[in-house]
Amino acid sequence: MRKRDLGILLLAAFAILVCLQNEGQFSFQEEWSHDSQPAGMLALEGDPLPPPVVADLNGDGRSEVVIVTHDSKLMVLDPGRRSKAGLFKQTVVRAQTSLLPSRVRVATGRTPVALAAGSLDGPRNSPREGARKQVIVVVTAGWSILCFDHNLKLLWENNVQEDFPHGAHHREVAIHIGNHTLRSGDRGSVIVGGSMEVAPQLADPLAAELSAEEAAAKLRRSADKKANLEDVTGGAAGTKERHFSYYAYSGGDGALRWKHDSKDFRRDGSALSEQLLPQHNYKLDASALGARHFGEAECREFREAVLDVMPHRWDRRSDTHFELAHFEKHRRRTPPGGKATPGPHSSHKGAHGKDHSNPVTRALGKAAELATKPRAAKANSSHAGVTNALVAHLKEGIEAIHLYSGRTICKLLLPPHQLHADVNGDGVLDHVQASGGHGQETVVVPGMNEPLKPCWAVATSGVPVREQLFNGTICRPASMFSETNFASRHFGRAPHDDFASLEVATPVLMPIPDGHRHRRNSRGEAIFLNSRGEVTAYNPEALHHRHGQRRWQVASPASWSNPFTPAGVQADRSVPTLLAMPLRSGGSPELILAAGDKDAVLISPTGSRLVEFSLPAKPIAPLLVADFNNDGLNDLILTSFEGYYGFAQVRQPGALMFSTLVGCLIVAIAVVFLLQHFNQPKGGRPVPSKRATD
Repeated sequence: MRKRDLGILLLAAFAILVCLQNEGQFSFQEEWSHDSQPAGMLALEGDPLPPPVVADLNGDGRSEVVIVTHDSKLMVLDPGRRSKAGLFKQTVVRAQTSLLPSRVRVATGRTPVALAAGSLDGPRNSPREGARKQVIVVVTAGWSILCFDHNLKLLWENNVQEDFPHGAHHREVAIHIGNHTLRSGDRGSVIVGGSMEVAPQLADPLAAELSAEEAAAKLRRSADKKANLEDVTGGAAGTKERHFSYYAYSGGDGALRWKHDSKDFRRDGSALSEQLLPQHNYKLDASALGARHFGEAECREFREAVLDVMPHRWDRRSDTHFELAHFEKHRRRTPPGGKATPGPHSSHKGAHGKDHSNPVTRALGKAAELATKPRAAKANSSHAGVTNALVAHLKEGIEAIHLYSGRTICKLLLPPHQLHADVNGDGVLDHVQASGGHGQETVVVPGMNEPLKPCWAVATSGVPVREQLFNGTICRPASMFSETNFASRHFGRAPHDDFASLEVATPVLMPIPDGHRHRRNSRGEAIFLNSRGEVTAYNPEALHHRHGQRRWQVASPASWSNPFTPAGVQADRSVPTLLAMPLRSGGSPELILAAGDKDAVLISPTGSRLVEFSLPAKPIAPLLVADFNNDGLNDLILTSFEGYYGFAQVRQPGALMFSTLVGCLIVAIAVVFLLQHFNQPKGGRPVPSKRATD
């Protein structure tokens, strides 16, 4: 065989191999569906339903899908086995129960607003102990907390409506179910948290004006003897409902173990007035004046622990969730002299706000430090790194509370609709945000003199912001001139471009491995998605110039459009999805999932479109990533007004086998080519082959 023929054959084999790699070795197949109430009925409801939960309730190795309905029902769906035809099949309702009271069937206040499932028991040491059963916890609009077993039998019920004002709706709700016992003899724990807010259209302008006049009158006169309570959260109107309250219960019987609400942070003003120091003997820095809770420390003292619970991004009520973590104060590096350098807020003799010349004040300060120091359980005190804190990801930021007492450890205020993570891996918290079109809310970045331009992204670093990492456009250029000068003010903004209806999704972090050890979910690329379906990746490593480095930008079918509606008006709006998705259950993110109102696409970290599939209905919530068929591969669940749809991840082993065969063919061709090359005579000309007739 001639070298020319070998070269052509080798080139064709390489082309086949590249096509197979770009084609992908997996796909998402239509699996099951569940029709909810009649189409359009869910759109009339004020609050959206909580997303479904995928869990193995009875421990038989098969997962179930738990959902709730607007008519106050709790259902357990069986996804069943894989559909051979690749079409949606109706799921089987394995069990269902009503959330209404057993005696008085009143539906008021029984609409579900939060749903969670989990196990109250620890891991099994041997198969003889039996399977781990899980429980289901539902929180209703009337603040009723219901706990069901795996057979939907009601175990216990509590109500905390009296702690919240009437006439308000749920702002945030979250549930945590775990095997941590808060008291000896308990079976696990259930922690519920939430906050309320008054709807803008329901607010009374006369009441607001009276409240403002009353607040102004309090500033003009001194407090009388009856004003004994001081609200350290500010005393503003609406503080009670906006404050995020926590309630911890025993998982077995529902006994209250501790609670954390706005009343826990009111102090006796008359008692504090007796402890006031002279003005010349007391100093307050900005951090002391900004304290929100009595006994709360600053999150800068827990810098490492805060970075471990990142990334943080909040878009809607379903993004509020709890996370267990280990919180301890940041250990400062010891200098060569041998003594640790105290920080600006450490408790040395020259600390601000302490009168060390007064022995009574010194004793009270030591007592306050001991009282506000988090106390872990005895079993956990001897081991470093164990769970001792519950971290709440809220609209206002993150809040860490002590798991066994409910006392506030620290709270870090972070704006919503942004990505907060250590993007460049330098140990400093970064903030990434993007702005939509002219019809969207104006975005002003700290440290910048003007608002963000339409379809523009910016990343900053530090708390508070100290530097800017990068900024650039997240829209495709309108001309080659814009492509070559992407750092200009008018990048991607031609006169005919229409940014009025352009929307952007909250950016996500795609971790990029580089062979070094980094903190979990840190050091990666910032991924952006706009309503045109354009996906953009920025790398913050190029910090030498202001505008960073745009790695790639690809056009995808993940586009959406929403009509303009006034604030407070419910409408049929599409909710996009932008996630860093792991392909295997419990694995690390490998691909980027982007979905619009009609299509979804999975993109590789290098910008290649791997898998695309159509959506049967408009999503009203982000796609849920979970393994509902127990094959170890993550699947997708779509929530729409019409119901729920499940997509199963299907591997294609034939493509892998064919790729292997093509690779073997390439190796064989290369070996033959080398053998022919080295077997040539020294003259350089190949020996002509003889014909069969010669």
